[in-house]
Amino acid sequence: MNKTAGLRRKEGKHMKVISIINLKGGVGKTTTAITMAHILSGRKYEKKVLLIDNDKQGNTSQFFEVLKPKELCGSNEILRRQQPTIFHITPTLDVINANMTLESAEYEVLAAQDDQADRFETFLATIEDQYDYCIIDNPPSVSMCVINALCASDEVIITVKLNDWSLDGVDIITEQIGNIAAINKVLKVGGVLLTAFKKTPFSLAAEEWLRKNCEYRVFDTKIRYSDKVDDWTYSKVPLDEFSKMSAAAVDYRKFIREYLGEI
Repeated sequence: MNKTAGLRRKEGKHMKVISIINLKGGVGKTTTAITMAHILSGRKYEKKVLLIDNDKQGNTSQFFEVLKPKELCGSNEILRRQQPTIFHITPTLDVINANMTLESAEYEVLAAQDDQADRFETFLATIEDQYDYCIIDNPPSVSMCVINALCASDEVIITVKLNDWSLDGVDIITEQIGNIAAINKVLKVGGVLLTAFKKTPFSLAAEEWLRKNCEYRVFDTKIRYSDKVDDWTYSKVPLDEFSKMSAAAVDYRKFIREYLGEI
């Protein structure tokens, strides 16, 4: 048995763990996770950031060119209580990758006799003094990898694109967070972030409804739709470098300032 099994993160811990999530796809989770990691680890803030790809599709890993489809991915190794490979992208940004091998690790966890939900927390307890932030890019599902991520997280940011499907996703993830709170007493929702926002009569009405009815904070900053984001995914560079003045880049910088309490 792995000697680190059952380790818990310390009270007053240095590293903040943030899960980016919605149970609907196509709502900007990966773009948000990557861009938050880039901005927080960049020249303005110079925080040490660990970005974990927790989605077997591996879009975050592909962006950083660490997909490694023929090898066991880092998220697989975390779930199997092994030390994952950590890719050093910049002096202040590290990435743990994911690929389709994550699926087999989830089956192993489901068949395990010991604690099924402490795998991420056990790993993060061993490295929490090395980072200021850990950002986890989660898939649109309630799977063992997501449950493990939520059990290890301090906060959740829910990304929402304003349509009926993604609004439904907010309700579903709210219920799941309530369930996880029985295990992880510190878990809270940091807020709801509107992404790919287009100013239309419907989106304005949906935004008003969400702000009135959502039980969680809805960030004032909205990430406006920008066609530059689709092109950016091929670039392998931070959005700020690819298109510094695009609507999305401007809004993500503003969002980080709001998230950190600077505005």
